[in-house]
Amino acid sequence: MEYEVEVQFEPVFELVCSIHTFICKKSNKKMDLGASWSADVAGRLSPELLSALDETDLGNDWKLLNLLIHQCPVKESVDQVLEWLQHLPVGEMYETLAEYVSVFPVQMDQFRSRMHFLLSEWNRQYFRDCSPEISGRLRQHADERSLELDKSAVSDFVNRTTNGFYFLPVDGLRKLVLIPQFHFQPANIIYSFGPLTICHYAARVSVTDEEISPFMYRTLRSLGEKSRLKILQSLGGGRRTFTEIAKQAGISKGIVHDHIFSLRCAGLLNAYIEGENVTAYSLRLEGIHRMNEQLFEFLK
Repeated sequence: MEYEVEVQFEPVFELVCSIHTFICKKSNKKMDLGASWSADVAGRLSPELLSALDETDLGNDWKLLNLLIHQCPVKESVDQVLEWLQHLPVGEMYETLAEYVSVFPVQMDQFRSRMHFLLSEWNRQYFRDCSPEISGRLRQHADERSLELDKSAVSDFVNRTTNGFYFLPVDGLRKLVLIPQFHFQPANIIYSFGPLTICHYAARVSVTDEEISPFMYRTLRSLGEKSRLKILQSLGGGRRTFTEIAKQAGISKGIVHDHIFSLRCAGLLNAYIEGENVTAYSLRLEGIHRMNEQLFEFLK
């Protein structure tokens, strides 16, 4: 492992992640919060903010916003970041981003104003009324993982923390920042900026008291399909690309994609990542063992 790893958390990270989740509302049926969450939130938002969110895609501008927030020098509170962004001179924005990217928004001042509006209004109309328990548990999770990092082999630590990711040291990668997130569970969000990769990973935390762990239940449900079992069996021999998995499964790539998403979110697959792309998968025996442990513990 040739790169440095850090675990970070500040509430502004979850603010941005929650917006990301809402923009992806067509896929919310795959998220733990479900489609009902986005429908409920939409009912609280002003027409102006809803329109702005509908016009926002998760392309390069959104990726640059995540980099910009990561580079903010003081981000202990959401208000600090919003004030910094609002008054950040265009020249300093270029300097802040130039170390990692070469493509910038055509009108940087308009980009800053648009993103400041989205963040500040989303914060006012939704995020600041979220349960403080969300940020509290994410903060605790990040602190615990940081302590474990000092005692662990880095590659194994990253795999356990992200529930199955291996980030391959390519494209000059020098630093991997892991940020726990709640809203977009069970999926992860990855941004690659050459020497820097930021991964907002599903922290597998819950703020509700449920008799049956949603994470154990997801894993068990992921096995309730013959094609998924065959995919797991085919990966027992080592790494395979998506194309190889689809060819052996003999079903459409779209269905294979859904199966792999379910198995990966359940922690049953290792995903090998170069930049922002998954290049191969393998069977994750640790996930199988963990599923058995959780089930035995529940049945005692």
